[in-house]
Amino acid sequence: MANKKTSSSMVGFGTAVTNFWTGYFDFMGRASRSEFWYGILFVFIVNWLFMVIFGGIVATIASAVLFIPTVSLSTRRFRDAGISIWLYIIPMLIIYVVPIFRGAIWYQMMSINSVTSGMLGYSLFFIVFMIFWIVVGCLPSRR
Repeated sequence: MANKKTSSSMVGFGTAVTNFWTGYFDFMGRASRSEFWYGILFVFIVNWLFMVIFGGIVATIASAVLFIPTVSLSTRRFRDAGISIWLYIIPMLIIYVVPIFRGAIWYQMMSINSVTSGMLGYSLFFIVFMIFWIVVGCLPSRR
C-alpha cells in the first residue's frame, strides 16, 4: 500500500501523487505533512485544469473521481497528526448531507437574493471546519 513508510518521512510531489492514487481506499494508514499537502496541491491543479479546459460536467466528474482519495488522504493525515478521524468524518457528513436536504430551497432563495440564518450558519460551519482542516494538515506527526 501507499503508506508502508514512516509517517514522518518527506515525500516529493511524484511520490505523493503515486501514494494518492494507490491509497484510493486506504483509510487506515497515515500520511505525512508533505504527502498530504502535495496530494492537495495535485487535487487543486487537476480540478483547476479540468474546470478551465473542459468546464461543466467533465469538471464535475473529475471532482467526483478525486473525492474519495481526497477523503482517504485527509483521514490518513488526521490519524498521523493524532486527531480523531471522527472530527473529520462528522463535519464532512454535515457539509455534504445538509445541502442535499436543503439544496432546492437554498438555491431558490439565492435566486431572489434572500439568505436565511440557516445558510449563514452552514457557511460559518464550513469556514471553521476548513480552517481546522488546514491546521490539522500543518500539525507534526504523532509517531
